[in-house]
Amino acid sequence: MENKNYKESGVDTDAADTWVNWIASENSQKIKAGVKFEGKVVSGIGDYAAIFAPPKSKEWIATTCDGVGTKTLWYSEGLGNPEAMAQDLVAMNVNDLLCVGATPRLFLDYLAIGNKQLLQPTHLMGRFLKGLKIACGQNGMFLVGGETAQMPDLYPGNHFDLAGFAVGWLKPKEQLSINRVKPGDELWGWPSSGPHSNGFSWLRKLFSEQTDREIIEKHFMKPTEIYTQRFLAARKNLSGKDTLRAAFHITGSGFLNLVRAEPKGGKRKLGFDLNPEIESQLPHWASLIKDRSGASFKDLATSFNLGWGFILVLKKGTGATQIKQLKKLGLTQLGKVRSGTGISIGGSSLE
Repeated sequence: MENKNYKESGVDTDAADTWVNWIASENSQKIKAGVKFEGKVVSGIGDYAAIFAPPKSKEWIATTCDGVGTKTLWYSEGLGNPEAMAQDLVAMNVNDLLCVGATPRLFLDYLAIGNKQLLQPTHLMGRFLKGLKIACGQNGMFLVGGETAQMPDLYPGNHFDLAGFAVGWLKPKEQLSINRVKPGDELWGWPSSGPHSNGFSWLRKLFSEQTDREIIEKHFMKPTEIYTQRFLAARKNLSGKDTLRAAFHITGSGFLNLVRAEPKGGKRKLGFDLNPEIESQLPHWASLIKDRSGASFKDLATSFNLGWGFILVLKKGTGATQIKQLKKLGLTQLGKVRSGTGISIGGSSLE
């Protein structure tokens, strides 16, 4: 069967990783332009969000950008709704800011269309803008601007594309990083609302908008969960210094996001062991993909979130001492950190 994995659907995540590594190496080269650079880049390419330390400031600035991907094609074909699309765009950016410890504050959007009729206030983009304002407001963010580009030669018919740009800030002591993680630390997660905004190039090869509309609407078009309020509550209510150490937004590449940010020096010495229930208790939408594609579990787990959209790394022993608070926060223990390298789910390696 064709399209048994993401790569066969036309998306090569290995090529994308190579590209990111090349960008990072190019970015590390010193720029000799006769311009004085002020401040310091604390974290940059490869991490969930870039962190900049302005000179003489007690707070750092975090920035990120992301889009909704080919999920927009199903939106353009009348599946889902524009308000959900707006939440997708905000979530894909805001959740990344949380991973470095930043509190989201500002949002900008870029919208590219071909058909000017889409800009009618009662049409798709009018509803999208209203949804964008709501999603930003619910997460304490100001929608401060953006760009709308009309490019009919590039976007035929009702096709369009979206990008979002989010800014937050944090105090240095609030920074989350893989460098703070130690063997024995615990992995705790929040559920996803579906495949979020990842893997849709593969999904579109497996499910047709002509024959599978009901399945698509019910299982794949729910907007991406935004974890801001959950995250801020966890940071506030989990007691003990250095309890919250790192966070991972499970996006494209699935659980490989656990090793997305390399430690200082670039040599990883940590492994992640996830519970077998992630495989044995797949959400229905993931089972639909497995059954339709015949994909291996490894391909599924390195492409989709499999029901877990956001993972926190908590200090060893947190589950034993703060279980009531963890349950109140809606967290489920998903595994542990160990010495060595690699990611495994129920003993099956993902790398």
